[in-house]
Amino acid sequence: MTDAIGKIEHQRGIEATLTDIEGARSPKGGIVPGIQYLRGFAAILVVIWHVNWLVSLPPSYGESPFALAETGLFGVAIFFVISGFIITIVSFETIRSTRAEFFVRRFVRIIPFMWVCVIGYNLLSMAGTAKIDLLPGLRAMALWPIGELRPHVVWTLRHEFIFYILFAVTMLRPRPLSYVLAAWFLAPLAWYAASRLLAWPELLQPESSGLALATVVGYGNIMMPNLQFGMGFALGLLWLKGHPIVQSRYPAAFLLTLAASILATALVGATLSEDNGLRALWWTLFATIVVWLGVVSTEKPGPLHSLGMLLGDASYSIYLTHAATAVVLIQISARLHNPLPTAPFVIAAVVASVLAGILIHWYVEQPLIAFCRRLGRRRSIVA
Repeated sequence: MTDAIGKIEHQRGIEATLTDIEGARSPKGGIVPGIQYLRGFAAILVVIWHVNWLVSLPPSYGESPFALAETGLFGVAIFFVISGFIITIVSFETIRSTRAEFFVRRFVRIIPFMWVCVIGYNLLSMAGTAKIDLLPGLRAMALWPIGELRPHVVWTLRHEFIFYILFAVTMLRPRPLSYVLAAWFLAPLAWYAASRLLAWPELLQPESSGLALATVVGYGNIMMPNLQFGMGFALGLLWLKGHPIVQSRYPAAFLLTLAASILATALVGATLSEDNGLRALWWTLFATIVVWLGVVSTEKPGPLHSLGMLLGDASYSIYLTHAATAVVLIQISARLHNPLPTAPFVIAAVVASVLAGILIHWYVEQPLIAFCRRLGRRRSIVA
């Protein structure tokens, strides 16, 4: 594995993914600023949603101060569309990646840091509860497709890797099987329709392991993530073809993407509370529009741009570590008899979780990636 890492690093370098530091690249070799901003914004949406929910649980306040509905899941929908877009353009923008190159890049950028976060979270959980439950943590380490995970946020990476595998198998070949991948993108609609037409609710809430695995792959969950990957894939193909619809044209990318994201999030929270198939379609539509605006917006240097790029760079760290930070803060607050009112505490905990994620990005995530790269180069030279 390390030999392959070293060779690939020398040939191409680590390309951008949903979680890459470099972000999405433009055809001129720069970074798509709106996509970077959206990565940070989507991560913060998840943080806000989780903290607002966690304070409603014992031993915290027992209530959530803000009615946020499903805003966190909408943030994840944005992530999934971005992932489909970036994986497509970095795999085909210059020369088609081999499957080995593709998986090594995904592994190096995502898995080692994820392992550190999973181990850290489970150690904190054991220290706080004095209970040992290794299986959910081991599932998270392996991105096992079914069963409980700890931390739960790893579930998104489970779906990411299903997408990566299918993308590599169908597209990274001499004759791409785009129709197979397209069928997988649309499979959740057929899956949901079958559960209704056949009056077979177990298709959506399976009890057997075999059906549960099939459901994760074919349907995903209530979000129907395959749809979002598919829309990102479509945007990526348009980008590669140089279609006018995805050409950069709007200035002030930070304000544009932020405004579009806030508006879409508000619409989702206000109108999509019912758990039905239409909700996933609306999530996908709104997330696609937001990501498209991120793609077509242009950079405007300044403090907002710097902030957006920083949050985009640190988005993976913020996403994976915020739950642990929030739980620690809630425990401390509970022992102090919750000195702050609920709303100010949620705001403070969100800010602290984001700042902690940025620090961990600087002092853990980046050094870990650099270490993996040096190790790969060293092994490649020795070989």
